[in-house]
Amino acid sequence: FGNLAQRTLSMIFKNLEGELPALDRNGDDAALVRAVAAACLDETPRAFEQLAFSIGIEAWMKAVFACNQYVDEQAPWALRKSDPERMKTVLGTLFAVIRDLAIAIAPIIPDSAAKLLDQMGIAADARDFAAIEDQSWYDALRGSGYKVGQPVPLFPRLELEVAEG
Repeated sequence: FGNLAQRTLSMIFKNLEGELPALDRNGDDAALVRAVAAACLDETPRAFEQLAFSIGIEAWMKAVFACNQYVDEQAPWALRKSDPERMKTVLGTLFAVIRDLAIAIAPIIPDSAAKLLDQMGIAADARDFAAIEDQSWYDALRGSGYKVGQPVPLFPRLELEVAEG
């Protein structure tokens, strides 16, 4: 998840000068948004409420895997030259779903989720499960003039020592 967020925010920062692109709510990308929202609004919080954390995290991870598959299929780094408008749609979609994923996992990794949401310009009072249902947040953030800054990695890179032998 940290890598997905880092890559997405970095691409928005570098390729779009930090500006959030318009969000396409009716295209094929909307299916990903709906799938992630379902996991983040229904499955994950319901499991957390029942203290079934592993089930909630599993539902959340399936949504993360769907996002990673979307990135692999869409290849926004290649779209930069071949179809810049499509790249914008992909990055906007990813930004939206990463916000939902961060809110959903906040009960488990609150500091990391807050750090990411801070980088995304999401107000502290817009970080609960109910905020995921708000369909106007993206356009409001975009309209505010918010720009994505140079992202800071959420998790430090793990350096493993190589054993001699």
